Amino acid sequence: MKKNKSTFKFIDLFAGIGGFHHALSELGGECVLACEMDKDCRKVYEATFGNKFPFIDNIRKLTRKIIDDESSLLSINHINKIIPDHDILCGGFPCQPFSKSGEQLGVKDKTRGTLFFDIVQIIEAKNPKYFFLENVRNLAGPRHLETWKTIIDTLRGLGYKVSTQPLIFSPHLLPPKLGGAPQVRDRVFILGVREDIENGEILNLASFNELLVGKKLWNPDKWRISDLLDSDDNIEKLEIFFVSKAESIYLEAWDYFVKNIEVENLPGFPMWAFAFQNIPEINEDMADWEVEFRKKNSIFYSDNKKFIDKWKKMKWGLDQITVSDFPFSRQKFEWQARKHHPTQLNRTLQDLVIQFRPSGIRVKPPSYLPALVAITQTSVVGPLLRKNATEYRKLTPVEAGRLQGIPDEVYKQPIVSTQAAYKQLGNAVNVGIIKRTAGILLGKYHIIEEAQLKLRLDA
Repeated sequence: MKKNKSTFKFIDLFAGIGGFHHALSELGGECVLACEMDKDCRKVYEATFGNKFPFIDNIRKLTRKIIDDESSLLSINHINKIIPDHDILCGGFPCQPFSKSGEQLGVKDKTRGTLFFDIVQIIEAKNPKYFFLENVRNLAGPRHLETWKTIIDTLRGLGYKVSTQPLIFSPHLLPPKLGGAPQVRDRVFILGVREDIENGEILNLASFNELLVGKKLWNPDKWRISDLLDSDDNIEKLEIFFVSKAESIYLEAWDYFVKNIEVENLPGFPMWAFAFQNIPEINEDMADWEVEFRKKNSIFYSDNKKFIDKWKKMKWGLDQITVSDFPFSRQKFEWQARKHHPTQLNRTLQDLVIQFRPSGIRVKPPSYLPALVAITQTSVVGPLLRKNATEYRKLTPVEAGRLQGIPDEVYKQPIVSTQAAYKQLGNAVNVGIIKRTAGILLGKYHIIEEAQLKLRLDA
């Protein structure tokens, strides 16, 4: 990876596999300290970036004399001495519930015992020019209003300009030329600028959204997942990547269904094979939403009774099972691919993205993927999306890494198990979003440049 000449220094807390590090290095930053507890993440991080800086396995080694003893907090002066000077502090911190106690001791005291409190201690000691924190979208949701207020008030109390309104963004809304990626991954970003820094006004969210320019310049339906996928000729025939025989049977049955049922537009509501009945099976204990779905399925069945009856009698796989023999969750099917297949013509599952969910099989257009999660729910891509492919398979770690902006070489040579790689990528930050947002924060991107870019982005 080519690096620019260092123009600023940063520390990388809760570093994971280095999403912040990749982004800030590309902007010209130099990492002077990193911190990550997970052993497998540390293996990947060190293999990627080397060991030219201190790498701590627990943030509380920087803030406490004894890790498990909250009464042994280090002094601000001590923390200042052991942590290198830096311009920007960054990290995707875990967010534990904050206590409502301690209000008489000040807002900061509400965060005691949480990992956010350790970040606060470091900011207070080192007083960096900027900080850049990342978390799940729910942190700024209606259920966490008090937590959000505590975070913002605490950071402002340290002498920083921080926006009251959360900055929430997803890489699939950012154009490819600006580092976007076809993954729906809403995250909340907390940005701070020290009060004496001139560009603090950039934290106005209207300006930030104009600079991010995702929604204004890019239609996410233009993404093509196939561009990120490798030919199956280059994929080891590992069982972990390809769907099981049972899953293949479920997909074969539902593929036959969508191909052959003479319906121009498939329903948007979940189709339940067990609810294809003349009279919906309803009892008084059912939730309103389930009653509604059963009624809709019953009407749909009545309109297509001849085909559905034939389909439900068909037998699949070596064991010759019917759809009624499928697990309950695999009798549920959600068609969310109308944009890609608006009519019956050439309708199939084989050029779509599939998710095996506890709530059923969900299929989507091959434009952008749901957020990466653990391997058990990793998205499955149809064979028509890849070269020389005949089977449905999951993304490989290299392909999943591309959704997070991680260079291919990080996972080409297996440093950790495939399961660990999926877990890491599911918890990682998206490099493109971090680079774009950090570049705005540091004053490296400007509104005028983006207005010009708007005119030529899709040229």
